[in-house]
Amino acid sequence: MSTPIVSAGAGPQTGETSSYVAAEGGPFGIKGLAWAIFEGARNPYYNLIVIYIFAPYFASVLAGGGAEALSLSGLTITIAGIVTALTAPFLGVIADKAGQRKPPLVFFIGLLALCSFALWWARPEGPLTMWPTMAVLAIAYCCYGYSEVLHNAMLPSAGRPGALPFISGLGLATGNLLSVGILFFFLFGLLLPGSGLPFAADDQLIALDRETNEPQRFAGPFVAIWMILLVIPFFMFMPDGAPGGLTWKRAASDVFLGESVEGNKRQSIFQRAGVFWDYLKGLFKEHPQTMRFLIARTIYADAMSALLTLGAVFASTFLGWSGVEILFFGITGVLFGAIGGFVGGFLDRHLGPKMALVWEISILVVLLLAQLSITPDSLLFGLIPSGEPVWNSPFFDTLSDITYFLFVIPTAIAVVASISSSRYMLVHIAPRERIGEFFGLYAIAGTVTVWMGPGIVSLLTWLTGNQRIGMGGIGFMFLIGLIVLWKVQAPKHADETR
Repeated sequence: MSTPIVSAGAGPQTGETSSYVAAEGGPFGIKGLAWAIFEGARNPYYNLIVIYIFAPYFASVLAGGGAEALSLSGLTITIAGIVTALTAPFLGVIADKAGQRKPPLVFFIGLLALCSFALWWARPEGPLTMWPTMAVLAIAYCCYGYSEVLHNAMLPSAGRPGALPFISGLGLATGNLLSVGILFFFLFGLLLPGSGLPFAADDQLIALDRETNEPQRFAGPFVAIWMILLVIPFFMFMPDGAPGGLTWKRAASDVFLGESVEGNKRQSIFQRAGVFWDYLKGLFKEHPQTMRFLIARTIYADAMSALLTLGAVFASTFLGWSGVEILFFGITGVLFGAIGGFVGGFLDRHLGPKMALVWEISILVVLLLAQLSITPDSLLFGLIPSGEPVWNSPFFDTLSDITYFLFVIPTAIAVVASISSSRYMLVHIAPRERIGEFFGLYAIAGTVTVWMGPGIVSLLTWLTGNQRIGMGGIGFMFLIGLIVLWKVQAPKHADETR
Protein backbone atom coordinates (compact mmCIF):
# COMPACT_ATOMS: atom_id res chain seq x y z
CA MET A 1 0.00 0.00 0.00
CA SER A 2 1.35 3.43 -0.88
CA THR A 3 1.47 5.61 2.21
CA PRO A 4 2.47 9.25 2.63
CA ILE A 5 5.57 9.45 4.80
CA VAL A 6 6.47 12.70 6.55
CA SER A 7 9.94 13.15 7.96
CA ALA A 8 10.75 15.63 10.65
CA GLY A 9 13.90 16.38 8.81
CA ALA A 10 12.77 16.19 5.22
CA GLY A 11 9.18 17.16 4.93
CA PRO A 12 6.54 15.15 3.11
CA GLN A 13 7.43 12.42 0.72
CA THR A 14 4.81 10.47 -1.09
CA GLY A 15 4.76 7.22 -2.89
CA GLU A 16 6.92 5.25 -0.47
CA THR A 17 5.75 1.78 0.37
CA SER A 18 5.34 0.78 3.95
CA SER A 19 7.40 -2.22 4.96
CA TYR A 20 5.42 -2.84 8.13
CA VAL A 21 4.38 -6.44 8.66
CA ALA A 22 2.45 -7.45 11.76
CA ALA A 23 4.59 -9.50 14.13
CA GLU A 24 3.59 -12.78 15.72
CA GLY A 25 3.91 -14.09 19.26
CA GLY A 26 2.55 -13.36 22.70
CA PRO A 27 3.93 -11.82 25.90
CA PHE A 28 5.77 -15.02 26.83
CA GLY A 29 7.18 -15.68 23.39
CA ILE A 30 10.92 -15.24 22.91
CA LYS A 31 10.52 -11.77 21.37
CA GLY A 32 8.02 -10.55 23.96
CA LEU A 33 10.21 -11.77 26.81
CA ALA A 34 13.33 -10.24 25.26
CA TRP A 35 11.59 -6.89 24.89
CA ALA A 36 10.32 -7.04 28.48
CA ILE A 37 13.71 -8.07 29.90
CA PHE A 38 15.17 -4.83 28.55
CA GLU A 39 12.89 -3.00 30.99
CA GLY A 40 14.22 -5.27 33.72
CA ALA A 41 17.74 -4.17 32.82
CA ARG A 42 17.01 -0.44 32.57
CA ASN A 43 14.24 0.31 35.08
CA PRO A 44 16.30 -0.43 38.21
CA TYR A 45 18.36 2.63 37.31
CA TYR A 46 15.25 4.78 37.60
CA ASN A 47 14.06 3.16 40.82
CA LEU A 48 17.42 3.14 42.60
CA ILE A 49 19.16 6.25 41.28
CA VAL A 50 16.37 8.64 40.29
CA ILE A 51 13.88 7.86 43.04
CA TYR A 52 14.64 5.80 46.13
CA ILE A 53 18.35 5.48 46.98
CA PHE A 54 20.68 7.96 45.31
CA ALA A 55 18.26 10.89 44.82
CA PRO A 56 17.43 11.23 48.57
CA TYR A 57 21.18 10.98 49.32
CA PHE A 58 21.87 13.73 46.77
CA ALA A 59 19.15 15.96 48.22
CA SER A 60 19.92 15.45 51.90
CA VAL A 61 23.75 15.22 51.79
CA LEU A 62 25.16 16.79 48.62
CA ALA A 63 22.48 19.51 48.31
CA GLY A 64 22.10 20.13 52.04
CA GLY A 65 18.43 19.19 52.59
CA GLY A 66 15.34 21.37 52.92
CA ALA A 67 13.36 23.27 50.28
CA GLU A 68 16.52 24.29 48.42
CA ALA A 69 17.49 20.65 47.97
CA LEU A 70 14.07 19.82 46.49
CA SER A 71 14.48 22.78 44.13
CA LEU A 72 17.97 21.66 43.01
CA SER A 73 16.76 18.09 42.45
CA GLY A 74 14.02 19.44 40.20
CA LEU A 75 16.52 21.70 38.40
CA THR A 76 18.75 18.74 37.50
CA ILE A 77 15.87 16.89 35.89
CA THR A 78 14.63 20.06 34.21
CA ILE A 79 17.91 20.73 32.40
CA ALA A 80 18.22 17.12 31.22
CA GLY A 81 14.61 17.02 30.10
CA ILE A 82 14.90 20.15 27.96
CA VAL A 83 17.89 18.68 26.11
CA THR A 84 16.12 15.35 25.60
CA ALA A 85 12.87 16.98 24.52
CA LEU A 86 14.63 19.02 21.83
CA THR A 87 16.49 16.04 20.39
CA ALA A 88 14.47 12.83 20.98
CA PRO A 89 11.92 13.38 18.16
CA PHE A 90 14.77 13.69 15.64
CA LEU A 91 16.26 10.48 16.99
CA GLY A 92 12.95 8.72 16.29
CA VAL A 93 12.84 9.95 12.69
CA ILE A 94 16.47 8.98 12.07
CA ALA A 95 15.73 5.54 13.51
CA ASP A 96 12.81 5.10 11.09
CA LYS A 97 15.02 6.05 8.14
CA ALA A 98 17.89 3.78 9.21
CA GLY A 99 15.66 0.98 10.50
CA GLN A 100 18.17 -0.64 12.84
CA ARG A 101 17.89 0.57 16.42
CA LYS A 102 20.24 -1.74 18.28
CA PRO A 103 23.53 0.07 17.43
CA PRO A 104 22.50 3.40 19.04
CA LEU A 105 20.90 1.48 21.91
CA VAL A 106 24.30 -0.07 22.65
CA PHE A 107 25.84 3.41 22.79
CA PHE A 108 23.19 4.97 25.03
CA ILE A 109 23.01 2.03 27.42
CA GLY A 110 26.81 1.98 27.63
CA LEU A 111 26.98 5.71 28.44
CA LEU A 112 24.13 5.37 30.95
CA ALA A 113 26.04 2.57 32.70
CA LEU A 114 29.24 4.63 32.72
CA CYS A 115 27.47 7.63 34.30
CA SER A 116 25.83 5.36 36.85
CA PHE A 117 29.16 3.79 37.80
CA ALA A 118 30.68 7.25 38.32
CA LEU A 119 28.19 8.03 41.11
CA TRP A 120 30.36 6.03 43.51
CA TRP A 121 32.60 9.12 43.69
CA ALA A 122 29.74 11.56 44.44
CA ARG A 123 30.71 12.96 47.86
CA PRO A 124 30.62 16.39 49.53
CA GLU A 125 34.42 16.40 49.61
CA GLY A 126 34.70 15.24 45.98
CA PRO A 127 35.84 14.30 43.47
CA LEU A 128 32.18 14.56 42.34
CA THR A 129 30.74 17.38 44.43
CA MET A 130 27.18 18.68 44.03
CA TRP A 131 27.46 20.45 40.66
CA PRO A 132 29.53 17.77 38.85
CA THR A 133 27.13 15.14 40.20
CA MET A 134 24.21 17.12 38.79
CA ALA A 135 25.98 17.10 35.39
CA VAL A 136 26.53 13.33 35.48
CA LEU A 137 22.90 12.76 36.46
CA ALA A 138 21.70 15.04 33.64
CA ILE A 139 23.71 13.11 31.03
CA ALA A 140 22.36 9.84 32.40
CA TYR A 141 18.76 11.13 32.27
CA CYS A 142 19.24 12.02 28.59
CA CYS A 143 20.59 8.56 27.80
CA TYR A 144 17.69 6.98 29.67
CA GLY A 145 15.22 8.99 27.59
CA TYR A 146 16.94 8.16 24.28
CA SER A 147 16.97 4.45 25.10
CA GLU A 148 13.26 4.68 25.89
CA VAL A 149 12.52 6.17 22.45
CA LEU A 150 14.32 3.37 20.62
CA HIS A 151 13.03 0.58 22.86
CA ASN A 152 9.41 1.75 22.65
CA ALA A 153 9.64 2.01 18.86
CA MET A 154 10.48 -1.72 18.77
CA LEU A 155 7.31 -2.73 20.67
CA PRO A 156 5.26 -3.51 17.50
CA SER A 157 7.90 -6.11 16.54
CA ALA A 158 7.68 -7.84 19.92
CA GLY A 159 4.42 -9.73 19.27
CA ARG A 160 1.02 -9.83 17.59
CA PRO A 161 -1.08 -6.63 17.86
CA GLY A 162 -3.53 -8.07 20.39
CA ALA A 163 -0.66 -9.06 22.72
CA LEU A 164 1.06 -5.66 22.73
CA PRO A 165 -0.72 -4.23 25.82
CA PHE A 166 0.28 -7.32 27.80
CA ILE A 167 3.87 -7.22 26.51
CA SER A 168 4.01 -3.55 27.50
CA GLY A 169 2.65 -4.36 30.96
CA LEU A 170 4.98 -7.35 31.29
CA GLY A 171 7.96 -5.08 30.64
CA LEU A 172 6.95 -2.68 33.39
CA ALA A 173 6.14 -5.53 35.77
CA THR A 174 9.51 -7.17 35.05
CA GLY A 175 11.37 -3.94 35.71
CA ASN A 176 9.52 -3.34 38.96
CA LEU A 177 9.82 -6.90 40.29
CA LEU A 178 13.56 -7.01 39.64
CA SER A 179 13.89 -3.57 41.24
CA VAL A 180 12.13 -4.92 44.34
CA GLY A 181 14.74 -7.66 44.62
CA ILE A 182 17.56 -5.13 44.34
CA LEU A 183 15.96 -2.82 46.91
CA PHE A 184 15.59 -5.77 49.30
CA PHE A 185 19.29 -6.50 48.81
CA PHE A 186 20.24 -2.92 49.67
CA LEU A 187 17.92 -2.75 52.66
CA PHE A 188 18.58 -6.11 54.32
CA GLY A 189 22.07 -6.71 52.94
CA LEU A 190 23.68 -3.27 53.31
CA LEU A 191 21.66 -0.79 55.41
CA LEU A 192 20.04 -2.79 58.24
CA PRO A 193 22.79 -5.29 59.23
CA GLY A 194 24.36 -4.36 62.55
CA SER A 195 21.45 -2.08 63.54
CA GLY A 196 20.38 -4.37 66.40
CA LEU A 197 16.85 -4.86 65.05
CA PRO A 198 15.47 -8.40 65.49
CA PHE A 199 15.11 -8.96 61.72
CA ALA A 200 18.51 -7.50 60.84
CA ALA A 201 21.65 -9.57 60.21
CA ASP A 202 24.82 -8.97 62.18
CA ASP A 203 27.07 -8.23 59.20
CA GLN A 204 26.64 -6.62 55.79
CA LEU A 205 26.81 -8.84 52.71
CA ILE A 206 29.32 -6.34 51.32
CA ALA A 207 31.34 -4.29 53.80
CA LEU A 208 30.36 -0.68 53.13
CA ASP A 209 30.71 2.31 55.46
CA ARG A 210 27.31 3.74 56.33
CA GLU A 211 28.88 6.82 57.95
CA THR A 212 30.14 7.99 54.55
CA ASN A 213 26.97 6.83 52.74
CA GLU A 214 28.79 4.12 50.80
CA PRO A 215 25.63 1.94 50.46
CA GLN A 216 23.79 4.82 48.73
CA ARG A 217 26.75 5.56 46.45
CA PHE A 218 27.23 1.85 45.71
CA ALA A 219 23.82 1.90 43.99
CA GLY A 220 25.54 3.54 41.00
CA PRO A 221 28.10 0.84 40.12
CA PHE A 222 25.66 -1.93 41.09
CA VAL A 223 23.05 -0.68 38.62
CA ALA A 224 25.71 -0.21 35.93
CA ILE A 225 26.88 -3.83 36.12
CA TRP A 226 23.29 -5.11 36.40
CA MET A 227 22.28 -3.18 33.30
CA ILE A 228 25.17 -4.40 31.14
CA LEU A 229 24.54 -8.05 32.04
CA LEU A 230 20.76 -8.03 31.68
CA VAL A 231 20.54 -6.33 28.28
CA ILE A 232 22.29 -9.30 26.67
CA PRO A 233 19.07 -11.38 26.09
CA PHE A 234 17.42 -8.37 24.43
CA PHE A 235 20.23 -7.91 21.93
CA MET A 236 20.35 -11.66 21.26
CA PHE A 237 16.66 -12.44 20.70
CA MET A 238 14.72 -9.25 19.94
CA PRO A 239 14.49 -8.54 16.16
CA ASP A 240 15.78 -5.14 15.13
CA GLY A 241 13.04 -4.33 12.63
CA ALA A 242 13.09 -3.88 8.87
CA PRO A 243 16.08 -1.84 7.61
CA GLY A 244 15.07 1.65 6.52
CA GLY A 245 17.47 1.61 3.59
CA LEU A 246 19.95 4.22 4.89
CA THR A 247 22.97 4.18 7.14
CA TRP A 248 22.66 6.07 10.42
CA LYS A 249 25.14 8.65 9.13
CA ARG A 250 23.14 9.22 5.94
CA ALA A 251 19.82 9.26 7.83
CA ALA A 252 21.16 11.86 10.27
CA SER A 253 22.48 13.92 7.38
CA ASP A 254 19.08 13.83 5.68
CA VAL A 255 17.29 14.93 8.84
CA PHE A 256 19.61 17.73 9.94
CA LEU A 257 21.02 18.97 6.62
CA GLY A 258 18.19 18.22 4.20
CA GLU A 259 17.83 15.38 1.75
CA SER A 260 20.00 15.59 -1.33
CA VAL A 261 17.90 15.88 -4.48
CA GLU A 262 19.79 15.52 -7.74
CA GLY A 263 20.51 18.92 -9.27
CA ASN A 264 19.46 20.81 -6.11
CA LYS A 265 21.44 22.13 -3.16
CA ARG A 266 20.74 21.16 0.44
CA GLN A 267 18.30 23.47 2.18
CA SER A 268 19.39 26.38 4.38
CA ILE A 269 18.58 26.38 8.08
CA PHE A 270 15.68 28.80 7.47
CA GLN A 271 14.28 26.57 4.73
CA ARG A 272 14.60 23.61 7.11
CA ALA A 273 12.75 25.53 9.82
CA GLY A 274 9.94 26.20 7.34
CA VAL A 275 9.84 22.54 6.35
CA PHE A 276 9.69 21.52 10.02
CA TRP A 277 6.81 23.92 10.67
CA ASP A 278 4.95 22.52 7.67
CA TYR A 279 5.71 19.04 8.97
CA LEU A 280 4.09 19.80 12.32
CA LYS A 281 1.04 21.36 10.68
CA GLY A 282 0.79 18.28 8.45
CA LEU A 283 0.81 15.99 11.47
CA PHE A 284 -2.06 17.86 13.11
CA LYS A 285 -3.99 17.78 9.83
CA GLU A 286 -3.36 14.10 8.98
CA HIS A 287 -3.36 12.63 12.50
CA PRO A 288 -5.27 15.06 14.77
CA GLN A 289 -6.29 12.49 17.39
CA THR A 290 -2.77 11.12 17.76
CA MET A 291 -1.35 14.62 18.15
CA ARG A 292 -4.05 15.58 20.64
CA PHE A 293 -3.17 12.50 22.68
CA LEU A 294 0.52 13.44 22.58
CA ILE A 295 -0.35 16.90 23.94
CA ALA A 296 -2.36 15.32 26.76
CA ARG A 297 0.48 12.88 27.38
CA THR A 298 2.95 15.76 27.57
CA ILE A 299 0.95 17.44 30.32
CA TYR A 300 -0.08 14.52 32.53
CA ALA A 301 3.23 12.71 32.11
CA ASP A 302 5.00 15.89 33.23
CA ALA A 303 3.03 15.63 36.44
CA MET A 304 3.69 11.91 36.74
CA SER A 305 7.43 12.36 36.26
CA ALA A 306 7.53 14.96 39.02
CA LEU A 307 5.51 12.69 41.31
CA LEU A 308 7.87 9.78 40.69
CA THR A 309 11.19 11.59 40.79
CA LEU A 310 10.48 13.95 43.69
CA GLY A 311 8.10 11.92 45.87
CA ALA A 312 10.87 10.21 47.84
CA VAL A 313 12.87 13.44 48.02
CA PHE A 314 9.77 15.15 49.46
CA ALA A 315 9.40 12.42 52.09
CA SER A 316 13.07 12.80 53.00
CA THR A 317 13.21 16.60 53.18
CA PHE A 318 9.67 17.39 54.44
CA LEU A 319 8.71 14.42 56.62
CA GLY A 320 12.31 13.79 57.69
CA TRP A 321 12.42 10.12 56.74
CA SER A 322 15.69 8.21 57.03
CA GLY A 323 17.32 6.30 54.19
CA VAL A 324 15.99 3.03 55.62
CA GLU A 325 12.43 4.40 55.71
CA ILE A 326 12.78 5.63 52.12
CA LEU A 327 13.86 2.13 51.09
CA PHE A 328 10.88 0.49 52.83
CA PHE A 329 8.70 3.04 51.05
CA GLY A 330 10.41 2.31 47.74
CA ILE A 331 10.19 -1.47 48.03
CA THR A 332 6.48 -1.27 48.75
CA GLY A 333 5.90 1.11 45.86
CA VAL A 334 7.90 -0.88 43.34
CA LEU A 335 6.34 -4.18 44.46
CA PHE A 336 2.79 -2.93 44.02
CA GLY A 337 3.86 -1.06 40.89
CA ALA A 338 4.56 -4.45 39.34
CA ILE A 339 0.88 -5.25 39.85
CA GLY A 340 0.08 -1.98 38.09
CA GLY A 341 1.63 -3.25 34.87
CA PHE A 342 -0.91 -6.07 34.72
CA VAL A 343 -3.74 -3.81 35.91
CA GLY A 344 -2.98 -1.48 33.01
CA GLY A 345 -3.09 -4.33 30.51
CA PHE A 346 -6.38 -5.59 31.98
CA LEU A 347 -8.02 -2.15 31.83
CA ASP A 348 -6.73 -1.58 28.29
CA ARG A 349 -8.40 -4.76 27.10
CA HIS A 350 -11.74 -4.18 28.85
CA LEU A 351 -12.14 -0.39 28.77
CA GLY A 352 -9.87 0.56 25.91
CA PRO A 353 -6.66 2.53 26.55
CA LYS A 354 -8.36 5.95 26.62
CA MET A 355 -10.87 5.19 29.36
CA ALA A 356 -8.23 3.20 31.23
CA LEU A 357 -6.09 6.34 31.29
CA VAL A 358 -9.01 8.52 32.40
CA TRP A 359 -9.59 6.31 35.42
CA GLU A 360 -5.89 5.94 36.25
CA ILE A 361 -5.14 9.68 36.14
CA SER A 362 -8.31 10.61 38.06
CA ILE A 363 -7.26 8.28 40.86
CA LEU A 364 -3.80 9.89 40.94
CA VAL A 365 -5.34 13.36 41.40
CA VAL A 366 -7.34 12.20 44.42
CA LEU A 367 -4.35 10.39 45.92
CA LEU A 368 -2.03 13.37 45.46
CA LEU A 369 -4.50 15.67 47.24
CA ALA A 370 -4.71 13.21 50.13
CA GLN A 371 -0.92 12.97 50.38
CA LEU A 372 -0.45 16.74 50.42
CA SER A 373 -2.93 17.00 53.31
CA ILE A 374 -0.30 15.27 55.49
CA THR A 375 2.28 17.15 57.57
CA PRO A 376 4.66 15.73 60.19
CA ASP A 377 2.08 16.77 62.84
CA SER A 378 -1.36 16.37 61.24
CA LEU A 379 -3.63 14.80 58.62
CA LEU A 380 -6.32 16.33 56.38
CA PHE A 381 -4.79 19.82 56.41
CA GLY A 382 -4.63 20.02 60.20
CA LEU A 383 -7.98 18.41 61.10
CA ILE A 384 -6.44 15.31 62.71
CA PRO A 385 -3.36 15.60 65.00
CA SER A 386 -0.90 12.87 64.08
CA GLY A 387 2.59 13.83 65.24
CA GLU A 388 2.80 11.69 68.39
CA PRO A 389 4.26 8.15 68.23
CA VAL A 390 1.53 5.50 68.02
CA TRP A 391 3.78 2.47 68.51
CA ASN A 392 7.28 1.61 69.60
CA SER A 393 9.12 1.34 66.31
CA PRO A 394 12.29 2.90 64.90
CA PHE A 395 10.44 3.43 61.60
CA PHE A 396 7.08 5.03 60.69
CA ASP A 397 6.14 5.61 64.31
CA THR A 398 3.62 8.45 63.84
CA LEU A 399 0.20 8.38 62.21
CA SER A 400 1.50 10.84 59.59
CA ASP A 401 4.33 8.51 58.63
CA ILE A 402 2.08 5.45 58.50
CA THR A 403 -0.59 7.19 56.43
CA TYR A 404 1.86 8.62 53.90
CA PHE A 405 3.53 5.22 53.65
CA LEU A 406 0.25 3.41 52.94
CA PHE A 407 -0.66 5.85 50.18
CA VAL A 408 2.26 4.54 48.13
CA ILE A 409 0.33 1.32 47.40
CA PRO A 410 -2.57 2.70 45.30
CA THR A 411 -0.33 5.44 43.91
CA ALA A 412 2.23 2.97 42.59
CA ILE A 413 -0.44 0.78 41.00
CA ALA A 414 -2.09 3.76 39.27
CA VAL A 415 1.23 5.24 38.07
CA VAL A 416 2.55 2.06 36.47
CA ALA A 417 -0.86 1.20 35.01
CA SER A 418 -1.03 4.64 33.38
CA ILE A 419 2.49 4.29 31.96
CA SER A 420 1.53 0.97 30.40
CA SER A 421 -1.79 2.34 29.09
CA SER A 422 -0.10 5.43 27.64
CA ARG A 423 2.39 3.37 25.67
CA TYR A 424 -0.33 1.13 24.31
CA MET A 425 -2.54 4.13 23.52
CA LEU A 426 0.05 5.37 21.04
CA VAL A 427 0.40 1.94 19.43
CA HIS A 428 -3.42 1.85 19.39
CA ILE A 429 -3.93 5.06 17.37
CA ALA A 430 -0.65 5.89 15.57
CA PRO A 431 0.10 4.75 11.98
CA ARG A 432 2.24 1.62 12.20
CA GLU A 433 4.55 2.50 9.31
CA ARG A 434 5.59 5.68 11.19
CA ILE A 435 5.66 4.27 14.71
CA GLY A 436 9.29 5.21 15.38
CA GLU A 437 8.61 8.80 14.34
CA PHE A 438 5.58 9.03 16.64
CA PHE A 439 7.45 7.39 19.51
CA GLY A 440 10.06 10.11 19.04
CA LEU A 441 7.28 12.67 19.49
CA TYR A 442 5.90 10.54 22.32
CA ALA A 443 9.29 10.97 23.97
CA ILE A 444 8.44 14.66 24.30
CA ALA A 445 5.40 13.53 26.29
CA GLY A 446 7.61 11.22 28.32
CA THR A 447 10.91 13.07 28.50
CA VAL A 448 9.60 16.62 28.40
CA THR A 449 8.10 15.34 31.62
CA VAL A 450 11.62 15.15 32.85
CA TRP A 451 11.72 18.95 33.02
CA MET A 452 8.32 20.65 32.98
CA GLY A 453 6.75 18.93 36.00
CA PRO A 454 9.88 18.96 38.19
CA GLY A 455 10.57 22.49 36.91
CA ILE A 456 7.19 23.71 38.17
CA VAL A 457 7.76 22.00 41.52
CA SER A 458 11.25 23.50 41.71
CA LEU A 459 10.00 27.01 40.82
CA LEU A 460 7.00 27.01 43.19
CA THR A 461 9.13 25.64 46.02
CA TRP A 462 11.81 28.28 45.42
CA LEU A 463 9.28 31.12 45.19
CA THR A 464 7.26 30.16 48.26
CA GLY A 465 9.74 28.21 50.38
CA ASN A 466 6.89 25.71 50.89
CA GLN A 467 7.42 22.18 49.63
CA ARG A 468 3.72 21.28 49.73
CA ILE A 469 2.82 24.22 47.50
CA GLY A 470 5.58 23.12 45.13
CA MET A 471 4.29 19.56 44.97
CA GLY A 472 0.72 20.89 44.64
CA GLY A 473 1.52 22.15 41.13
CA ILE A 474 1.52 18.49 40.06
CA GLY A 475 -2.22 18.21 40.67
CA PHE A 476 -3.12 21.07 38.33
CA MET A 477 -1.04 19.48 35.56
CA PHE A 478 -2.86 16.16 36.03
CA LEU A 479 -6.22 17.92 35.69
CA ILE A 480 -5.24 19.82 32.53
CA GLY A 481 -3.88 16.65 30.93
CA LEU A 482 -7.07 14.81 31.84
CA ILE A 483 -9.22 17.47 30.15
CA VAL A 484 -7.20 17.27 26.91
CA LEU A 485 -7.21 13.45 26.99
CA TRP A 486 -11.02 13.40 27.32
CA LYS A 487 -11.29 15.15 23.95
CA VAL A 488 -9.24 12.49 22.13
CA GLN A 489 -11.42 10.34 19.88
CA ALA A 490 -10.19 6.76 19.94
CA PRO A 491 -11.92 3.42 19.34
CA LYS A 492 -12.25 1.15 22.34
CA HIS A 493 -10.40 -1.72 20.69
CA ALA A 494 -7.62 -1.71 18.12
CA ASP A 495 -8.10 -3.17 14.67
CA GLU A 496 -5.80 -6.15 14.95
CA THR A 497 -5.72 -6.64 11.20
CA ARG A 498 -4.12 -3.33 10.35
